[in-house]
This record gives sequence, C-alpha cells and structure tokens, in this order.
Amino acid sequence: MNKGKYSVALGTFDGLHLGHMQVIKNAADSEYEPAVLLFKEHPLELISGEAPPELISQKEKRELLSSKGFKIFEYGFSSLMGMEPESFFYDILVGEIGARQLSCGENYSFGAHGKGDTALLAKLCEKNGVELRISPTVCFSGKPVSSTRIRYELENGNTETANAMLGRPYSFTSEVIDGDKRGRVLGFPTANQEIPEGSVLLKHGVYASYVTLDGNRLPSVTNFGLRPTVDGKRLLSETHIIGFSGNLYKKPLRVSFLKFLRDEVKFGTLEQLSEAISKDVKTSSEIFNKHLEISE
Repeated sequence: MNKGKYSVALGTFDGLHLGHMQVIKNAADSEYEPAVLLFKEHPLELISGEAPPELISQKEKRELLSSKGFKIFEYGFSSLMGMEPESFFYDILVGEIGARQLSCGENYSFGAHGKGDTALLAKLCEKNGVELRISPTVCFSGKPVSSTRIRYELENGNTETANAMLGRPYSFTSEVIDGDKRGRVLGFPTANQEIPEGSVLLKHGVYASYVTLDGNRLPSVTNFGLRPTVDGKRLLSETHIIGFSGNLYKKPLRVSFLKFLRDEVKFGTLEQLSEAISKDVKTSSEIFNKHLEISE
C-alpha cells in the first residue's frame, strides 16, 4: 500500500509561466502536502549540450515555490535521464518522494528518451492507487504558452506579451556595481548591473520598469544595452529609480521590466539624452501606476 503523503507537481518548470503554474495549482489543490520535483539543471543542457536562457533563476524559482508552501525535491537530471519510465515512477515518485497524487501537463513525458507519456502515467497511477491530475495546455492569443515563445517575445522587445504569458513581469536580480557616474551628472543617477549569466538577453533599449527594495516596489526606468551616446561597449542594465536617493553599491537589486519604450539612440549631446530620459521617467511613472492598479 502506498503510504506517501505528497501531491507532487511534475514538469521542467524552467519559466514558471501560466502553463506551469496551472500544474502547480493542481498539485496545491489537494488533501496531501504540496510538493514539486525540480531539476538542478535544465534537461536540455545534458540532452543537447546547451541550456536555453533562464526566465527565472534557480534561486528565485525555489523562493517562489517555497513561498507557496511547496516542499521541493531536487534531483540532478543526469541521475534520472537514463531511468526507464516504470523505474522513475516506482523508485523515485512513489518510493523516495512518497507521492499520493501527481499533477502534470498533457504533454508531459518522463523516463529514458521521454518514452513515458501521460497515458502510461495514468495506467501506473491507477494500478498503484495514486491520483493523477492532467492539466490541459494553456493558450495565449490562440497559441500554447511556452518558455520558448516567451523568450522570443522578450528578445524582440514585446515585454507586455511575454509578461502576460509569464503571469508576472520578467525580472532578474544582480549586484549593483560601480558606474562612471555620468547619470548623476545628468541628474538621473543609475544603479548599474551586469546581466546574470544565462539570463535572457532582452532587446536593447529603454524600458519602463520597477525595482524591489526591502519588499517595496519603486518605479524606475531601465536602459538595457550598450549606451551608444557615451560610446559604451559593455552590456549593462542601468536603472534610474524614480524619486530615490541612496547608496545601493554592492547590494542585490531586483529589476522587473514592464514595457519597452524605445530603442537605444545615439544622441548628439548629453543635453538631448537628458531630455529623452526626462520623457522616459514621466512615461515609466504612468505605466508603473497603471500596473499597481491592475495588480492590487
């Protein structure tokens, strides 16, 4: 008899987008304790030799799931990829984890070479007294939501479309580094950040954004790119936090991107750049206020 106690969400969960969150929700809506099986690396890193850019860091993924009350079972994909589907079910899901209920998407596959599908999983669950909930594919604008589709939209500046499929603004966190202080001279001091390794590379340009500081969201405007007006050659994220003054040097800062405003432009003078930033600040403030109204 299966004496497990967990309702386990299954999937790659590389973006925690709307489709993934439906599987997560089904696992949480249970009499058993919610849990999720995560991989320490993206499966494609071992299957094809290259992982796709991250939509959410491993650290933030764990924090988000833990905040929702999920127990996390984490495995190296290399230790599972060669297992037969039946072995994965009996040895890992039922044996090690103690699953009494499973939740997955309708295209879920498991076991060596993805030989296991939802039909096999349903048979194994029925035979062993494990409940199974299969989530239908979530669509946006008539097409399935996928991490690949979201990455494409972000890389092409379609931030609002990507965010709609993510179910939250795309964001990243990295340490604030020392800059050239040019923004301060212009009257718009910026928090400068390197792009976390492995993150999606957004379309270069200026974005309406907000930062999260001490649990509070503050409106901001972010330049993601090379800063052509000042002959920049290094890819950076530069964020002016509207109405904020303080030293953030060496502190981790989370920046969330709301809307692409304009391409990077090489202005003739710093005064022209300052005028453009003033307009960006006004627009970003308005977009942030609308975002707050919708999200509250």
